[in-house]
Amino acid sequence: MAILLYIINNVLSQPIFIIGLVVILGMAVQHKSWDKILPSTIKAIIGFTMINVGGQTLGTALLPLQQMISKIFGIKAPGSDSIGATQAASLAKIGTEMALIFALGFLINILMARFTRFKFVHLSPHVSFFFAGMIAALLKYNTNLSFIPLVIIGALILGVYMTLSCAYVNYFIKPVKGADGFTLAHSSSSGLVVASVLAKLFGNKQNDLEHLKIPKQLNFLREMTISLTIVMTALFFFLGLFAGNSWLMQHVSAGEDVVVFAVLKGVEFGMWITVIITGVRMMLSEIIPAFHGLADKFIPNAKPGLDIPLLFPNYPTSVIVGFLCSLTTGLIGMLLLGATNYPIIVFPALIPTFFTGAATAIFGDAHGGVRGAIIGSSVNGFLLIFGQALLLPLVGTYAPIMRILSETDYCVYGPILGFFLKMIGGI
Repeated sequence: MAILLYIINNVLSQPIFIIGLVVILGMAVQHKSWDKILPSTIKAIIGFTMINVGGQTLGTALLPLQQMISKIFGIKAPGSDSIGATQAASLAKIGTEMALIFALGFLINILMARFTRFKFVHLSPHVSFFFAGMIAALLKYNTNLSFIPLVIIGALILGVYMTLSCAYVNYFIKPVKGADGFTLAHSSSSGLVVASVLAKLFGNKQNDLEHLKIPKQLNFLREMTISLTIVMTALFFFLGLFAGNSWLMQHVSAGEDVVVFAVLKGVEFGMWITVIITGVRMMLSEIIPAFHGLADKFIPNAKPGLDIPLLFPNYPTSVIVGFLCSLTTGLIGMLLLGATNYPIIVFPALIPTFFTGAATAIFGDAHGGVRGAIIGSSVNGFLLIFGQALLLPLVGTYAPIMRILSETDYCVYGPILGFFLKMIGGI
């Protein structure tokens, strides 16, 4: 058991090994020579690492905003600024169950892709790993299941979720630019459905957010690196001003004044976005043909489920609009919960707000233009904050990491599963 858990926690949970294995096997079944396989594998792994590290660092770069928003609204933000420490504490009592649910869930996903009509392979293990933790926590703290039934039921839930979420996102991803050959495997899937449906109902697809007319002199803003750097610099600057320059220098910026701090954070954000976009191009050029070579041999007609940042290069404006709209409605939701004296302090989780806000705006724009992007990402912010409020009491010791990483599917499916378990008497 110790060896199995080591492999799961240290190998299978590391996305680069999954990505690398897909490229190696996919090119091998196409009878490529080793001198073609090796460089392609390395490029795919490096590309993914750039995406992953860039995404994690972007998330960490957002954490100072949480402190500033807390000061502005006079609310003590719960949780730790250290994601690693929070993760270790959150997994202390469910780590074994989580690891086994993750491994068996991935196996069920492969079997479903092979033997059912849902031909989708979830290739975002960093996403499904934390979702496995939420499932483990819900089953552990809301049922009387013993270890083995808990793991089996949890794995079934995860495997079905991994397969079906890729499937229904695949239906709505069709008009999204740059999504040829893959679907999304990410825990924003429910938000993407909501955003797409609302965009179709209330949006105007012809009025594309990415094609808005702007003065010729401002055309440089269409480049994501430039526009995000400017927007994030402005966001840090104005929030810093509202929080107070003296307070900022003492509690957040390590002595840097608001102007210097805002510029440094904005440039850092733009730099990591550039890293992500470069990684996207590297990984896509290798993983898609390799996966389809593997799928043709073992899972005919299968599609890979990949991560959200792959869509960013074609939707720079949507990424910005989505984050700001989701953040705004998340803050409104926070104030509404406070006004009703909700017993738990709930604060917008900024990392999920950025990535799911961007994704829902992209799908909203693809289905309903400007209005679709704004409506979809705004509703996403409400789903994140109210869903988190319902989820946190249900997941016991897993709550701290959910305050940081609870994306839309955690906030939608988590409470549904938790209340269902309570309704049937905890099994």
